[in-house]
Amino acid sequence: MDFLKPPISDSKDYYDQSKIRMIWNVALTVATLLSLVSISNITNSNYAQLPNIGGIFICLISLFILKWKKKYRAISIFTVTCVFIIISLTFLLIKNTPHYTTPLWMILNILITYFVLGKRWGTLFLTMHFIVVFFYYWFFFKSNLENLYKLSELDIINYIIETSILAFAIFYILGQFINSSSKAEEKIKEINERLRVKNNLVNTQNKEKEVMLREIHHRVKNNLQIITSLLRMQAIDLKGSQESHAFEEAITRVKSMALIHEKIYQSDTLVNFDLKNYLESLTTEIIDTYSVGKKILLNVNSEKKDIGQKGIVPLSMLFNELISNSVKHGLKNIENGQITVNLKGLDNDYFQLDYSDNGKWIEPNHSSFGRELISSMTQQLEGISNFSTDESGTHYSFKLKIIEE
Repeated sequence: MDFLKPPISDSKDYYDQSKIRMIWNVALTVATLLSLVSISNITNSNYAQLPNIGGIFICLISLFILKWKKKYRAISIFTVTCVFIIISLTFLLIKNTPHYTTPLWMILNILITYFVLGKRWGTLFLTMHFIVVFFYYWFFFKSNLENLYKLSELDIINYIIETSILAFAIFYILGQFINSSSKAEEKIKEINERLRVKNNLVNTQNKEKEVMLREIHHRVKNNLQIITSLLRMQAIDLKGSQESHAFEEAITRVKSMALIHEKIYQSDTLVNFDLKNYLESLTTEIIDTYSVGKKILLNVNSEKKDIGQKGIVPLSMLFNELISNSVKHGLKNIENGQITVNLKGLDNDYFQLDYSDNGKWIEPNHSSFGRELISSMTQQLEGISNFSTDESGTHYSFKLKIIEE
């Protein structure tokens, strides 16, 4: 009896599976009961067999195609359309009959359409069915009542059987809908609960990793501060010499990296890096290091908040060299020094950095390492740079890439 069992859908969607089972069971049940009604009325001359035969034929075709294709949508459209045509023809062509059960067939067809094909198709067939009903009442209802034949006992039994069939089918569809909705709700609750457990686990792991990463940043910062202290101790022996300046430059570079880890450690989240605050702190550190004894105004305008985690270190080194050159050389003889930084996003994961001060840089004769480092950091950020000077000061323009990994 496996051929009477509904086909197993390839879809993993529970609603698709329930709709296939519902169509199969309704078609099989209706075909069986219509066959019994037709057999019981085979000798009843008042009974119209043609709609029943048409209904049985449609049910058998639907069962065959559903078993073969295991797809419900196309066969459902075919079935509800054929049923609509049979109901409409029954209303309009079969005369001198009360049509007690025809509206119930109409309701059954509308319910199947709504449940299987959705709101749009259901509304369409609801409208079409009621147009036919209105047409029937307007043109045929009165004459049909005037010429009704006298119902026999067999006719009454037939209406009882047919009404029972329709009641069962409507009850089955409503029950299937309620059952599917309940099971779907249970599945959703089950999935949500699994997701909640997984989210709690992920959140716990993220917090543990964040604590660990904060500790790493803190230790890196402390180690860099130790390196800075060692370099400063070594520079004391070379005070006033050319090598001493090289040590001081190395110290500022190490301190700029230590400052990155300090700011990341102090931030609310590890991905939240306050670029403006970092630049202001870095400028203060460099001014204190070189003891210029003057106030330098820093203006930072940033449309870009995310520059990529991997790009923070090379970008900070780049800023360190730019600000160091400004403080040591460009603004050395300027009373009211001013540094302006503008960051804005570009297309294709790039951003633009415009850096300028109101002085003129003079590259020291003993080394060009600072310029080489600027060029190297620009290459690490997969960017290009443009350097220029004019009467208003010194200008650097960079096109740099946001590097996440």
